[in-house]
Amino acid sequence: MRKITCSHGPTNDYVVTSPVGTILVTCCPSGLHSVCQTEDVTDATFSPNEDLQVRMLDQKYQDNGYTYKPVLNCVQWLNCYFHEPQMLKGLERPAFCKSVRASKDNFSGTVWTTLAESVTFGETISYGALAVLCGKRGAAQAVGSALRRNPIQILIPCHRVIRSDGKSGHYAGGQRDTVKTWLLEYERKGL
Repeated sequence: MRKITCSHGPTNDYVVTSPVGTILVTCCPSGLHSVCQTEDVTDATFSPNEDLQVRMLDQKYQDNGYTYKPVLNCVQWLNCYFHEPQMLKGLERPAFCKSVRASKDNFSGTVWTTLAESVTFGETISYGALAVLCGKRGAAQAVGSALRRNPIQILIPCHRVIRSDGKSGHYAGGQRDTVKTWLLEYERKGL
């Protein structure tokens, strides 16, 4: 199987452990392309383990042992998120590859950026309020669509976006609603 290459170089896939299950991180030398739980994590199989450390288990292409810096930064950030959330304020979010941001429509990119920059650990926002922050009053459904396509879970915290009635709403297209509930509760406890 050949490596996928973006305009900034070849990508690699990394398997990472976490308290919310196995995460697959795809990145190039320039930044992250995706951070997503593996398909085997569903509402039926979700079994969180808060004690589990975030660490890299494997990478698809060994590249003579070389590991891209963005995945190392991602593992460090996720470790802080799950085990030292008070340290997140001083820790820069791992870089996202420019080619990934450029390939998305402008509204999705605006939603992702606004969410990541405006809604911090332990906070929530409604789909409608996020639409207003993005300059698109009345576009709550469009915000939901953009979040469903979010390629970088947890770092772009779509789990913090809830319904206007205060209910959590869906996560990962309704396949991981228990993960969203767990993340929200975890953040409430961590404040």
